[in-house]
Amino acid sequence: MAEMDRNMFFPLGIFFLIIFWIESAVILLGNGFIIVVNGQSWLQSKEMLPCDFLLTALSLSRFLLQWIIVSSQLVYFSFPETYLGSIKHKAFTFSWVYLNMISLWCVTWLSVFYCVKVCNFAHPLFAWLKPRIGILAPRFLGISVLAFIVCSIPIMGQCEEKKYHNLTRNLAENNSQSEAHDNCSFMVLSPLKYCFTAISFSICVSASILLLLSLWRHTRNLKKSGLSTKDLSTQAHLSVMKPLLLLLVFYVVHFAAMIIAVGDIFQYGKFERLISDIVLALYPSAHSVILITTYPKLKKACVHIINPRSAS
Repeated sequence: MAEMDRNMFFPLGIFFLIIFWIESAVILLGNGFIIVVNGQSWLQSKEMLPCDFLLTALSLSRFLLQWIIVSSQLVYFSFPETYLGSIKHKAFTFSWVYLNMISLWCVTWLSVFYCVKVCNFAHPLFAWLKPRIGILAPRFLGISVLAFIVCSIPIMGQCEEKKYHNLTRNLAENNSQSEAHDNCSFMVLSPLKYCFTAISFSICVSASILLLLSLWRHTRNLKKSGLSTKDLSTQAHLSVMKPLLLLLVFYVVHFAAMIIAVGDIFQYGKFERLISDIVLALYPSAHSVILITTYPKLKKACVHIINPRSAS
């Protein structure tokens, strides 16, 4: 591992650094673009559709999250000996935990929103949710994030209490007790994050599978009736499912990489840390590009920037 750190800026290390900075640029520019477009629309109309609200919340959390990751990387590569266990490391880690959780729940409820709006199941739950999902999705997002914050507060309080008792018992061990406090916070917080992340992952994947099932059933019924598969309903399904299938693969990889990173399963050097950040950035960067190229309002704004003459 030490040898890999020394070779960090050899060709392979430089190659991965370039990939990481390209992904970071895509995430920052893409989500910044979404924030600006939806923000400008909100300023003009003084209202925001539920879907736009979820997109804006997702983009804002991802924008801030990527700044945290980039800043953490810069500090870690500049001061690797003193960074781990420092106050900066603790601040970056907790910021990453909470912003990442917000981002995950935004993706989850955005997937549920699209699932309920697009799917056409006869189940009473879907019939009840379809006219209400615009109101419920943002509320569910707030409840999910608030629940994680509320559940994490007692954990932080317990660790602070342990730190206080340890310091009063032996003031000569300040440094080791501070490090133990950090470990306590992260080790106890990790199971909580595992739990909320697993719930978010399950809901998001279930919504994606339901979308796929809805498309398959709809296409099969059209073939049986002899109708064309070029109708608007099928096109709506296809426009959602084509990028969704790709994103679902990226999301599963992202989830696995995040579990490894949060659980601190492996001992990370500079090289391993960089690879982890590249894998974690793959899904949000791809998702940002797909959102801009498929969401009508964002696509129109992007085309207008690239070619102003094409704007209607």
